[in-house]
Amino acid sequence: MTRDLVAGFFLLIFSVIYYLAAAAIPASQLSDTVGPGGMPESYGIALGFLSILLIAQAFMARRRAVATADGQAAREAAQKELHSALRGAGMLGFGIAYLVLLPLIGYVVALALLIIATAWYQEGSRRPWLIPTAIVGAGIFWLIFVEVLQIDQPAGFWPVLL
Repeated sequence: MTRDLVAGFFLLIFSVIYYLAAAAIPASQLSDTVGPGGMPESYGIALGFLSILLIAQAFMARRRAVATADGQAAREAAQKELHSALRGAGMLGFGIAYLVLLPLIGYVVALALLIIATAWYQEGSRRPWLIPTAIVGAGIFWLIFVEVLQIDQPAGFWPVLL
């Protein structure tokens, strides 16, 4: 199974769940003709359509590869795809860890750790710029979301200590 095929199926499942959640948004008396779920529903439909295209593309690429590749090249391609899929799973793991840690340690610290882990994972080595970049990046995102856009983010346990 190729990573495009797996991603297509996961995204298709996600798009259905997203669409159902968007369709469940209750309408208020102030709603227009599109309604409060209009844009989210259209996003769910678009994501589902793009997921189906990705699945079809993966099947066609697989069929072409089988028709033209010899045994060794096919094994190397499959091994490369497995490696890429595992790297993608690692990135997904970082995202899940971020979501779990976010309410516990707060937005800024969790985001800084996410930036460090992602950069280290993609780079393969710890560079001297890694920690300063994570601190500055987390600070910039905090300024954008909390100060400019006024979107409250979890503070974690830090306010209790102060």
